[in-house]
Amino acid sequence: MTDNDTPLPTPEPIAPEPAAEPTRSEAPAPVSAAAPSPALPTAPSRQPSIGAFIAIAIVVALFFGGAAGVGGAFFGNRILQPTRRTVTVVKGDTQEAVAAAASAALPSVVNIDITGKVSNDESLLPTSHPDVPVSGTGSGVAFREGDNGGTYILTNDHVVADAKTIVVTDPAGNRHDATLVGADAETDIAVIKVNAKIPVIETADSEKLVVGQMVVAIGSPFGLQHSVTAGVVSAIHRSLPDASGSSAIYPLVDVIQTDAAINPGNSGGALVDRAGALVGIPSAIYSSSGANDGVGFAIPVNAALRVADALITSGKVEHPFLGISGQTMTPDFAKTEKLPVTEGAYVVETTKGTQAEKAGLRKGDVIVRLNTTTIRSMDDLILAVRRQTVGDTVTLGLYRDGKLIELEMKVGVKPAGL
Repeated sequence: MTDNDTPLPTPEPIAPEPAAEPTRSEAPAPVSAAAPSPALPTAPSRQPSIGAFIAIAIVVALFFGGAAGVGGAFFGNRILQPTRRTVTVVKGDTQEAVAAAASAALPSVVNIDITGKVSNDESLLPTSHPDVPVSGTGSGVAFREGDNGGTYILTNDHVVADAKTIVVTDPAGNRHDATLVGADAETDIAVIKVNAKIPVIETADSEKLVVGQMVVAIGSPFGLQHSVTAGVVSAIHRSLPDASGSSAIYPLVDVIQTDAAINPGNSGGALVDRAGALVGIPSAIYSSSGANDGVGFAIPVNAALRVADALITSGKVEHPFLGISGQTMTPDFAKTEKLPVTEGAYVVETTKGTQAEKAGLRKGDVIVRLNTTTIRSMDDLILAVRRQTVGDTVTLGLYRDGKLIELEMKVGVKPAGL
């Protein structure tokens, strides 16, 4: 794999529903269309098929209920500071703690309805059939007041990508037309804005999350607006490739795993701590059915806010990138290639013109350390690189010709299209 990557080893596939195909798009909620249409095909980075409820091998079912993606350094300089609100958490009873967290966060969580269309070249429709209008439902969370009024809302890229219209419904039931400020498919984060005042959510430091900590998910599963579920943080710093084995499309890198029930329509909503402060943006599930199996993933709020800040200030996001393609080391591979280590990231090739090529990385190098971080796999390397900032200087520990050496290089910018 790469910062980009060549295929990573994927988990054993979960038996899908009959006729289901792997996809990174979220299993959708009910879809409306101008005319009845057959199931539409899926695509790696978009899901023009809005009607199908897709199960996923890995599963990265991105939870946008509807037109997922048809209509359905990334590190900025500062973390956004929304207006802070306080909440007194009721101690003791878990259910009361959930209620307190929900009470604090609910006013900031919105429902998002989009409309778009599927063209004939993206579907199984007869070529003479007109484009089919589609609709979908996702979620969002108000996180920042606009400098000149209005409110910025965080959501997923796959919720609003290619949407023709975006309508936000706040907890009071008021509907507001929204405009797209910017979106980043690499991190699956998007920012939209409404010309209305919606209470902004308090944010927590997602780096301080611990496994077993209680969290609450709020969103619109299956279009059921402002639904609340609760669970715990099951794992942190989780990295998974998408269903095709590539992390280039909707990568699940350095995400939060939770067993709080997350379903289609929860995408872009809020994952909050017991104080109702935002810790993550629900984005995907690992499922054999396309619905909740108790393994959901959320983008950490620290990363989401950095991306959002870049989108608001410049309209684009730079992603840290070394410039290699590689694979995870295994004992069998090490034996075949006569390598001195059985763990690490094996360099298959360097991308022309990148910092990796300039620094002298070459095929056959086995990276085992980035600064002080041990690298046991390509997943480890991708995660370590993504946590850097474009322009940083890093020191790689690697094996070359049987010897452990150090190589210093800069972190570059991931080229468009990779």
